[in-house]
Amino acid sequence: MAYEEKFNELVELSHSENSEIKEKADAWLISIGLQGAAEQRVSAFLLDLAIRNVKGKITRDEVSQRLKEHYGNTEYVEPKSELDGGYETIPPDSPRIKEIEEYNRKLRPVLYAELDKKKRT
Repeated sequence: MAYEEKFNELVELSHSENSEIKEKADAWLISIGLQGAAEQRVSAFLLDLAIRNVKGKITRDEVSQRLKEHYGNTEYVEPKSELDGGYETIPPDSPRIKEIEEYNRKLRPVLYAELDKKKRT
């Protein structure tokens, strides 16, 4: 079955009279939509698992197990993207915090003078 046919089948399941089937299909479609919003497309393999899960042929745990078997038990590391502005989270105990503060003091001397004044009082 082609990708589009599988996707359309999942959409049809989301219109089911059976509320359990409808809820499961809707949940899958929401997660697929989130992938689409991130400009990613889910695989036909995942669509097939979703349909089988919605129809009650496999459980959610079996979906996870089959995904691990198919893709391996590797941990996903999210790539840095231009969309996130290139920001990174720096732990509060990082020595880079001092570098960043010194840089910001040069850029915003008035702001830091005011902050230093408040610290002293």
